[in-house]
Amino acid sequence: MLRASARHHNEDINLLGVGRPHVDVGLPGGRVLSALVEAAVLRDGDEMERARTQAIEVLGSGATARAVQVTGNFEMMNRLLDAVGVGPPDGMLAIGDAIGVPLPDRHR
Repeated sequence: MLRASARHHNEDINLLGVGRPHVDVGLPGGRVLSALVEAAVLRDGDEMERARTQAIEVLGSGATARAVQVTGNFEMMNRLLDAVGVGPPDGMLAIGDAIGVPLPDRHR
């Protein structure tokens, strides 16, 4: 989705930054968004408060709210698929490599 959005808006991105926080994705506010997503996914309340405050300062409240909504929706879908044992489709396996988070062999 990030890749498609970047293409649509003619943005250059480095997908390795999705899986490796020290790599800059190349989007304005990318590091702030990464911190916000990580705090939400890890359910870290203290870090979430810090990340949300920083995101609002950098991106504004509307963009921050949308980012949290997208993150929540993805997490919900991932948890549902994991719960029923659905793995990634073969066509998506390369995404893990592209973002620097290779999938376990059981998914290959």
